[in-house]
Amino acid sequence: MTSEHAIEKVPLSEIREGDLLQDPTTGRWIKVTRTADDTASGPHRVYYGDGGEEIDSRYVTGLVNRQVRE
Repeated sequence: MTSEHAIEKVPLSEIREGDLLQDPTTGRWIKVTRTADDTASGPHRVYYGDGGEEIDSRYVTGLVNRQVRE
């Protein structure tokens, strides 16, 4: 059985745990395992991938790609 995936462009703020997100820096797909708010250096959110990746909302502008299972 195969599964088809569509890609949608969404604001980073719509990404949730379990989503497949394309890292805007590397272009690699990561599965978001957790998110954390950080206010120590200004309000922002960090998204952590299952391979140790970190995406910091301060460095992402515009929309990001999220995989959607159809």
